[in-house]
Amino acid sequence: MRLFDCCTPEAYTSSNRFLKGDIIRKKAPTIYDVAHHAQVSVSTVSRVLNGNSTVNDDLRARVETAMRDLRFRPNRVAQTLYHHRSNTIGCILPDIVNPFFAQIFMQLEVGAFERGYTIILGNTISTRSLERTYLHTLAERQVDGLLFLGGMANDPAPLAEDLHLMQELADRLPIVAVNGDLPQVNIVASVRSDEAGGMQALIDHLHQQGHTDIAFLGGQLDVTTSLEKLEVYRQACAPPHPEWEQLTGLTLDAGAQALQGLLQAPAQPTAAVCINDLVAAGVLTAARERGLRVPQDLSLVGFDDIFVAQVLAPRLTTINHNYAEVARQALDALLAGINGQPPQRNITVPTLLIERESAIPRQPRRRRKAAPVN
Repeated sequence: MRLFDCCTPEAYTSSNRFLKGDIIRKKAPTIYDVAHHAQVSVSTVSRVLNGNSTVNDDLRARVETAMRDLRFRPNRVAQTLYHHRSNTIGCILPDIVNPFFAQIFMQLEVGAFERGYTIILGNTISTRSLERTYLHTLAERQVDGLLFLGGMANDPAPLAEDLHLMQELADRLPIVAVNGDLPQVNIVASVRSDEAGGMQALIDHLHQQGHTDIAFLGGQLDVTTSLEKLEVYRQACAPPHPEWEQLTGLTLDAGAQALQGLLQAPAQPTAAVCINDLVAAGVLTAARERGLRVPQDLSLVGFDDIFVAQVLAPRLTTINHNYAEVARQALDALLAGINGQPPQRNITVPTLLIERESAIPRQPRRRRKAAPVN
């Protein structure tokens, strides 16, 4: 061969096995390979894979050893067709970046794994069209059941076509709404933390500390959980000024905006309940920028007990949803539905009041400095 002949296109192609795809991946072992390695029939391997109790211990051990030696992985699609089960659960939620949804999803995922299930997540980024897409996609993936958080389950007035879609899915697979509900749809169950009770516990806590002038910061009128908390607040506090209710949203920026609106009121409250901990963190940051002391000038409480509540200064008094119990009850309800044993339709989990340093007994009002006289 002449010098550089090996660099001709023909030689390069014939010698480069990557271009030909010869060693891109190794062929996966099959059930036939396992049978040959274990010196048993294919039907015996199949019975072991399907959990058939008629296989004697010696044959089962030989098959399991062969599977380990060959690093054999069962074909889950084939097993799904055989058992009519995929051992997967779909989970749809609006925002995995939101610490509340991240925390509840972590508990659901761990609990599902302990029960022998894998969760497939659909993160809709709070977009209804993507929510519909995930509903179709997960159903096509033949999940055994569906956990549904946020979105339609927290919409006080869902569209008729969305309800129709949900009902079509509910006719095909069990659905559990987590911290929400779809009362118009035949879902298996709604599993919720007692958010109304949690809001009442926060207000009672502030009342016990001498606060009677209390504001409500954050929330949205198109989210059922916001409306429930607002109703409890109105009944317990009867706010004298409209500015004491600031339904600005659910984010850090919503907290800063809520405080700005609150400061426009003709009189100021001594305490405020926030729709969640993110809003409370936004209020706290904005208060510092304006020279407002928390908790001396304004006692502040949040809701959700996400990690932020523990790292703020002062640390935040808040409500914990009892996440592990909510996840346990939701998974138990869904698995009951999968097994054809419908659970109780509405399940409520008690919340937990977490007392920290952001709310203290009512303090005497600071005198404002008089404006200089010209």
